[in-house]
Amino acid sequence: MNLTAVAPARLVSGQRGLSCQFSRPALGRHVNRSRPTSLMVASAIVVSKKASSKVKAADIEQGILDILQDARGRGKNGLTETQQEALAASVEQLEAIGGLKDPTTTDEINGTWKLLYTSRPGTSSPIQRTFTGVEAFTVLQEVFLQDDEARINNCVDFGEKVGILRVEALANTDIRPIPGFTPRRGAGLPIFGKSSTYPPAQENMRIDFQFDNAAFNFYNLPFRIPYPVPFRLIGDEGKGWIDVTYMSVNGRFRISRGNKGTTFILVKDKTEKEQLLDFAAAGDDNAVKEMIEEIENPTKSPATSALTEGTWRLLWSEQADNANFLQKNLAGKVKTFQTLYTDDNGKSRVQNLVDLGFLKIKADAFCEPSSSNRTSVDIREVVFEIAGLLQIPVKVNKSRKHDDPVGYLDWLYLDNDIRITRGSKGSLFIHTRED
Repeated sequence: MNLTAVAPARLVSGQRGLSCQFSRPALGRHVNRSRPTSLMVASAIVVSKKASSKVKAADIEQGILDILQDARGRGKNGLTETQQEALAASVEQLEAIGGLKDPTTTDEINGTWKLLYTSRPGTSSPIQRTFTGVEAFTVLQEVFLQDDEARINNCVDFGEKVGILRVEALANTDIRPIPGFTPRRGAGLPIFGKSSTYPPAQENMRIDFQFDNAAFNFYNLPFRIPYPVPFRLIGDEGKGWIDVTYMSVNGRFRISRGNKGTTFILVKDKTEKEQLLDFAAAGDDNAVKEMIEEIENPTKSPATSALTEGTWRLLWSEQADNANFLQKNLAGKVKTFQTLYTDDNGKSRVQNLVDLGFLKIKADAFCEPSSSNRTSVDIREVVFEIAGLLQIPVKVNKSRKHDDPVGYLDWLYLDNDIRITRGSKGSLFIHTRED
């Protein structure tokens, strides 16, 4: 199975992937496949730079995504001749604009990419065309070019109840060469498709790879089933390359062409955190709570971490039945912030702010870690600020004895961008960091 990379065992939680062998010919029917396609890509990169720069790349990307909504089997069918021609023209236009420079050297290339489209020239692998054309499968590619061992891996995800086929490969790039590595040479056996050997159009765009491991991971089995291809014995048939001919500046959209003549369009697969934020913004409470149960906290001892400090804006919450009146009735309807900081006396403080416009309600509290995952919170004062002119302070917990219990926050997730906490009354909160 000569897929361009099928994912490694280091597939992270919430990301499944596979990609396929990316080949070089352009998308449209009008392409003269008898002409070396490297010349097409090279010319596309250098011609009409001034004219192409006037067009926003993001708009072209969105146009491609709109067209691919009608595609079935990742381009196997569903597109009209007009759509295919428009797709081919848009791809060539993006390649002419350029995108992110030296893509194989950037952090943006790394991660899990979802395959949306693949062309099907007669030179591509029949096995590849079969797998990528099945709508029921998810096809992704994982790229790890800056790990200790650079890799590019393809995965076919058969669904949550079945499992994943992972085909793993070592990656060779201009700045991360594999010692003693020899790139693929020759067209290869017809049964595996016809390979090209022309050089890349420019530096830092090609990833040479060599497959070294593959297996089926079935979720109901406690062991892997090896994929029956002896990569060490098949020589050049276990090697290939892909050229990153365009990648968006934000690292979310990519066009690649591979040694078997195939063009690939991929988008960056969303992380668990990104999916969580999407569910929260959409108000899908059940999905949010399920992901909160599954997501792994990247910060050890979050209650003592410096990442807790700063201003956080409430994005989503689920209020417990015994939450106070303001929390239960204003959460999600007004701007709510929480700021954690160290005061002039070196004491840890927290301030909650509910912004109603003309009325602002501020709750000031002392706080300190009571364990590695819990911060105790002792509210001392609430201030009602009216129109920015009048402040009415109200003391709270004045009668509380020193050993009486105080409120707390349990840190379920914390990184530089978002935090998930559970309060002492059972309420759940998702905050995003404010600049």
